[in-house]
Amino acid sequence: MNENILTLQIENLTHDGRGLARAHCQHTLTPNEQKAHAGRTRNQGTVIFVTGGLPGQTVRARVTRRKSSFIEAEAVEVVQPARHSVPAICPHNGLCGGCPLQTMPYDTQLHWKRRIALDAMIRIGGMDADQMEGLLTEVLPSPAMRRYRNKVELAFAGGGDEPLTIGMRRRNGRGVTAVPHCALMSVEARGMIAMMADLAAETGLPAHTPKDEARYRLDGQGTGDVHGNQHDRHALTGCPERLAAKPRRTRFGWRSSSVAARDAAESNKHGSGFWRFLVLRRALDSDLRGPRWWALCITSPGSPAEQAKVRSIGQKLLKTFPLLSGFVHEERASEDALVLGQKRVAVLGSTGESDPAASRLWLPLAGEHFCLDAASFFQVNTAASQMLANMAVDMFERHVHQDKPSLLDLYCGVGAPGLLLGKRCGRLLGLEQDARAVALARANAKRMGLDHCVYETGDAGLHLDKLAPLQENYWNQTEHWDAVLVDPPRAGLAPRALNALLRLNAHTILYISCNPATLARDAARLRGAYRLAEMRAVDLFPHTPHIECLTLWQSL
Repeated sequence: MNENILTLQIENLTHDGRGLARAHCQHTLTPNEQKAHAGRTRNQGTVIFVTGGLPGQTVRARVTRRKSSFIEAEAVEVVQPARHSVPAICPHNGLCGGCPLQTMPYDTQLHWKRRIALDAMIRIGGMDADQMEGLLTEVLPSPAMRRYRNKVELAFAGGGDEPLTIGMRRRNGRGVTAVPHCALMSVEARGMIAMMADLAAETGLPAHTPKDEARYRLDGQGTGDVHGNQHDRHALTGCPERLAAKPRRTRFGWRSSSVAARDAAESNKHGSGFWRFLVLRRALDSDLRGPRWWALCITSPGSPAEQAKVRSIGQKLLKTFPLLSGFVHEERASEDALVLGQKRVAVLGSTGESDPAASRLWLPLAGEHFCLDAASFFQVNTAASQMLANMAVDMFERHVHQDKPSLLDLYCGVGAPGLLLGKRCGRLLGLEQDARAVALARANAKRMGLDHCVYETGDAGLHLDKLAPLQENYWNQTEHWDAVLVDPPRAGLAPRALNALLRLNAHTILYISCNPATLARDAARLRGAYRLAEMRAVDLFPHTPHIECLTLWQSL
């Protein structure tokens, strides 16, 4: 019997889109695991997280990791589909990791998204189950099911001995698969991606391999090494080195090819390669007429010759695709898989010449148009984000009763949706770590005629410590704020920021979250000083487990 292949019935769905099964039968566990879990009842079987498994399915799954309290596995065959399953909307389903829920009917997707949010608030946040069931009665559906994204992020892989590929991360998180017929991607984007892949391949430069994936390729070789953790994709180890397995000269003479190969393998464990990501955005130009495109190419740090190759590719793309308004090249030195440039190398306008202003684009939100950079954060589902913004404005207006209230906007980005609330406010202070976003927020406020909205650059926790000092005295007193808008990244509020936010003691907190788990973690702290007055949710990401939640808290 192969202990690494299990037949499982998927019972539940986790917040990250994996199926959840339980090992009720003895033959599912190894002898050591049988001893460890001998006291559990049938309903307390060992938890198994199954990538590619959905509730209602019976699957055969390969174990990828065993721990004392859980098992991780990857579905390799659907033995019995879920009762009401539907055909996949995309031909890349099963390989691409982008839309794991697409064989679920859409109303079932919304059911599970609501369940994920509720379970997090009850289990992690400690909220009352009956209260939560009454507060979050539904998840508002996205107006569009296909091609709803205004932004597509694609990774490079291969090169050297393998063909260079541009595509999405595979379902297991390791490697990249091409997605030329992606259901979320517009026809215009497909042509740009195909040309980019061909031109990048012609340079002969390989794709960057993140540190953890390089280690997997060298050590695991995909042979079922079930003990290593292949999900940590955020280690930072410094600048990449691109070494070849050939004799090299050192201070002490020439190394043999075998020694060079070993050293190259060791270097590859820390990442290697040049091409990293291609990001395409669909938005409006400054005239706000007709949709256009912007391309952002992120590479490892390159030589002047390598940078010139990227520039040449950008010029060819701009010449070939008239709807492409700008091409931006940024570099990232950190050894990780983050789609985030650290140094801007070039910005090319539609003519192919350098033009820093060509990186700017506009997107609509609740009757306004916000200016952002090709690398800025903004909601990717344009239609559903209108619902989210209107909902935030509605909640704010119904629960904030002060005349011209003061609003603190944490993690404000380019000013959205804070400026929509700022129209009612007497003053607004926005805090954001990205200096480029702060400059755009100031420009957006000025264009909207909101001179009372001020923006500052820096860490939210440090700023909040100044607004709500640990020890008050004559020179350091807590500022009064009527309301706080919080829209943090997936990691939620940093502990320092959350501590200071509680000291600030604003009357109302409007918390927008893209991660129910971290929202619930922060809710566990907030509920000691605040009452959860309202909770709403919008589906900005159909066919994925992700959900956008709005919670409004009022001080006790």
